[in-house]
Amino acid sequence: MTDRAHNQLVFADLTDYPVMAQALDNQWLPADLAASRQRVSAHAGPSAEAVAAGAAELRRSLANSGTLVVNRAFLLNNEAVYANYLPSAEPSERAAFAQLLNRRALVPYLYTEREAAAEFRWGHDRSVATAWQRMVTEESDPGLVRFDWDDHTNREWAGRVGNFFSRELSGLRRLPAAVLAENLGISLEQAQAMREGILKDLYFWAGEQDNDRDITRQAVYERFLSRPGSEPYENLLRDGEHVVPTKQLIDLLYSLGVPKASGLISLTPPDSPPRSTLQELREDNRPANDDPEMIGLLLRGLFADDLHRAVDGPNSYAALSLADIVRLRREEEWRAYIDALDGFVRGGFRAGRVPSPEEFAEHTRDVARFHARMLRAARKTSTSQGGFVREIGTVLILESSGIALQVAAGEDMSLLAGSLQLLTAGAGVLTVRLQFRDKGGRKGLGLRGGLGHSVTLPSLRLGNLKKDWQTILRVYGDQVAPSGDTGRRRSADQQAAA
Repeated sequence: MTDRAHNQLVFADLTDYPVMAQALDNQWLPADLAASRQRVSAHAGPSAEAVAAGAAELRRSLANSGTLVVNRAFLLNNEAVYANYLPSAEPSERAAFAQLLNRRALVPYLYTEREAAAEFRWGHDRSVATAWQRMVTEESDPGLVRFDWDDHTNREWAGRVGNFFSRELSGLRRLPAAVLAENLGISLEQAQAMREGILKDLYFWAGEQDNDRDITRQAVYERFLSRPGSEPYENLLRDGEHVVPTKQLIDLLYSLGVPKASGLISLTPPDSPPRSTLQELREDNRPANDDPEMIGLLLRGLFADDLHRAVDGPNSYAALSLADIVRLRREEEWRAYIDALDGFVRGGFRAGRVPSPEEFAEHTRDVARFHARMLRAARKTSTSQGGFVREIGTVLILESSGIALQVAAGEDMSLLAGSLQLLTAGAGVLTVRLQFRDKGGRKGLGLRGGLGHSVTLPSLRLGNLKKDWQTILRVYGDQVAPSGDTGRRRSADQQAAA
């Protein structure tokens, strides 16, 4: 093992609910702001609204994680982040930023470089580089994380990240039109046209690229998304109704590279497509049936993303300064919330296991309760009345061959479709669907409903359907009555899961 300095970390060292947030990517934009970048009148560079949206997500990510890992590139080229350590920043904000680095609440991820202040070729503003160098050499001593501090091993891991993006680009064409329509907020007709248009073009273009070199997001932007004659960092998009939703897919896919390779929790912004849009558990893409640990990790990632999207809104912490966030992270309400998240999300899915229905009900209730207390503590640190609380309900649905058992947190179970009398002996697959239902919150946010998704667990293959379902029901101690029209009810249920 290579000897490491005190600040040279690997991902296994990050034990306090570590996450990566897609919204800190310098290309991320909410859909409405991305559409504005197609206008002829749009000026190069991020708009004030885009910077504000990114700044709000920085605060939200710091409030909802123990450790926030940020790609060093984004620390230097995302104004929503670097505005906090420029000489022009409020002294209290610069001091708070340094504290977050020193306490390893904010940890830079290094791709292949070995120093936080190493020279880089992708920067555009020398003054930002100078401010960053001063921050990490004179005002703070940040922890730095890589896959490995042996350069050869690290390059191999970093190569897997690039290979993941290259490999999965072609799969975007196979995403169901109904899923694209729901999660991208577009019509079914437009989703179908995307599949036969820009996503088909992307598929064939990717197949023509050099097999010995990874496809970069930069290349995808230049070919399909960026306005001709502009650079991707200028945030100017070409015209066309499919450009913005395709950009959302590309950015979502790109954001998963490091989390999937490192095991970090990946968070998507509430007003952007959820991770489940990519259908990582589709038949041709999921881990092998005999690899329950990989299946458990994938389920954990999907669940964590849905949980965070359900429990928090995009403006919950926008009114707080970084100094407020530092104070919040000292509060016992914040600590209890993060411990609840870590214990359930990372502990509940450890070693390939899937939490039981009782655990889902108990722990999601706990997370929601601790979150509400934490948010009240956060508001005490700010004079603003901005932000809001979303009250969530959780539902676990177990399905197999025409029957569906619903386990709702705090409620009795009910059979959604079919009846035991219709079951026949034979092998079947048990599908688990976790749904979060928004029971409150502010209207008009443009947040898409249906925060649930369906996942199939091939490791949970039943032997005798009737016997196994009767056993499940007997263990839960519930009486079940036939629901009537099996075909009609199940069809409606499947639509809700799409």
